[in-house]
Amino acid sequence: MFTNPSVADFKSQFVRDFKYGTDPTTDILDSDITYGFVMTNININQELFSDQGSYTLGYNLMSAHFLVMNLRSSSQGFNGQYNFLQNSKGVGSVNESFSIPDRIMANPYWAMLTKTNYGAMFLQLVLPNLCGQLFSVAGTTLP
Repeated sequence: MFTNPSVADFKSQFVRDFKYGTDPTTDILDSDITYGFVMTNININQELFSDQGSYTLGYNLMSAHFLVMNLRSSSQGFNGQYNFLQNSKGVGSVNESFSIPDRIMANPYWAMLTKTNYGAMFLQLVLPNLCGQLFSVAGTTLP
């Protein structure tokens, strides 16, 4: 059983990513990080990690993902709408297209994680551990 990182651990991992402080209009508050932790506690599986260091990295990445998603939601208020991933979009002569593997798109949870860089990095970290192990065993059955 691994120990969950602290708010200080989160801040030291993401020193350049967020502006921490006490102004709720411009800064990331400790309570914002803690709420990300609550969401991560519900969603993370410790069995996907082999040691404390990789668990801490994964936990903080997932917490950052939920932090960003929560901040986006709070800034939209009642007008908020969850945008599913798009393969392409454009305005005038500017177009943008993404190709996300079908394996990811077919799984609503994995697709949700690709909405932020942090969620995508978390997914990249755990996907190798989500592949099942197959073994061949020689034997016979009784008629």
